[in-house]
Amino acid sequence: MPSVLANRIWSRKWFRIPLLVILLSCTPSHGFGSNDVSGKAMYPSCGGVFDLCGYSDRQTDKELIPQMFERAMLFSAGLAAVRMNGLFGYVNTAGKVVIEPRFDLAGPFHDGFAEILVGQHTGVVAETGKVVLEPQFGRSTPIMGDVLIVRKGQFRPKRRPEMEELEPFDLLYLDYGPMGLYSLSKGWLTVYTYEFKPFERGRPNYVWARDLSAKQPRFGLMNNEGKWKVEPAFDAVQSLHDGRAVVSVKVEDAEPRRGLWGAVDPEGNLVIPLAYDWLSYWDQGYSVVRLNGKEGFLDTGGRLLGGRFFQKVERDLQGKPLKVLVDGSWFGISADGNLSDAPEEKPFPLRMGEPIIPSKSTQCKSGVSIVSKEGLWGLQGPDGRILVEPKFEAISCFRRGIAWVPDTAKNAWCPIGRDGKARNKPDCLPIYSEVEVSHHYQEKLDADPFRSSVLWMRAFLKHGSDPSHPAPRLIGDGIQGHGSISATCREIIGCD
Repeated sequence: MPSVLANRIWSRKWFRIPLLVILLSCTPSHGFGSNDVSGKAMYPSCGGVFDLCGYSDRQTDKELIPQMFERAMLFSAGLAAVRMNGLFGYVNTAGKVVIEPRFDLAGPFHDGFAEILVGQHTGVVAETGKVVLEPQFGRSTPIMGDVLIVRKGQFRPKRRPEMEELEPFDLLYLDYGPMGLYSLSKGWLTVYTYEFKPFERGRPNYVWARDLSAKQPRFGLMNNEGKWKVEPAFDAVQSLHDGRAVVSVKVEDAEPRRGLWGAVDPEGNLVIPLAYDWLSYWDQGYSVVRLNGKEGFLDTGGRLLGGRFFQKVERDLQGKPLKVLVDGSWFGISADGNLSDAPEEKPFPLRMGEPIIPSKSTQCKSGVSIVSKEGLWGLQGPDGRILVEPKFEAISCFRRGIAWVPDTAKNAWCPIGRDGKARNKPDCLPIYSEVEVSHHYQEKLDADPFRSSVLWMRAFLKHGSDPSHPAPRLIGDGIQGHGSISATCREIIGCD
């Protein structure tokens, strides 16, 4: 008998396109893909005028699966979530659709299970394509076998629709408790009062957990049965790096309030004592340690490199010890702890990115241009061909196979496809912003938020086609963003 989810999906007006048509139009022919059945050697590569995605080889950049999907996620256990016609399904490393597209969002597989989103709730699908947990939670993230981290309520979007994802547990830092541990075969393993954090990547045996209802909530290590491997003892915890996980406890009577830092091994044993003012995670065998205002490099055995602290230390881009500050001068430091004979320049271990090149408001990164005719807007390809007729009050560039346009009847921004026609998925948005700057918002141009965003976007596009037209502004939130910024191009930084 069909599941409740299946009935709900197939009865929806927006999913009446025959499945066979979708599979025929989206499934690559034989010959695509990689010999790597796990997919670890493959990465999503996107581009073209519609910003579609496929997969390429990590080493050679050779295209393995053509850019034919609206979105493409990383492979996990030989399967990758991809979006086709607004819905997510899964493909294998040969590019063949193995789980038909019927989800609003889909996460990575872990131990045979993956989290999926339908509407405002998440559930779980098995590698066979069978939904084994009907969507009913805000998050249902697989972590160990058939055990999930579960948060009740609705899914909380964190990003633009075209960039939203169901991240795996080890990246679930922005979805705090209360949560509970839930088994697909046994049901609830804990009460719904916990906060969880990752302990180990890959195939974990334990998770950090603390009961938020406790008088003094502290983290301990919990197994896949909801039992304590290590009793709660820490106020702050991190995941394992180089076989060590940083932990700390608060010093209640200290002024100013501070913590004592140490580290545990993969079994949760305290192997670096709680004796330091601060510890970084371990990388390439070393952590940066701080004590009494001085810094040093601490190896996984708790030994100081060179047997001493320095005024300050810096790591290189790979995480290895680089330089130390002694009496106001920087010196290189070797693996045996010896310093260079002469002072060196101050280290600058950060990798610099490519310079941002500003572009006009009406130019898309793909080479597509936003063009106007009689006050309405459309899209023109790099070859001069009209991709979308100028018939919209405003329009965005194509991103991941869709563009956004105002729909006055719905009082919302809604997606259109490559054919310029309205799409039912992703869902419409109450407002849309083509340019985003942290802690800044579009200036208010109308009392209605939707109309205000339409007017803002029209001003943005008008300025792109005619620089004499005033550019709209982004207003600081007054907390971390102050003043206003003139939105004269898509990159903001570097605009004239």
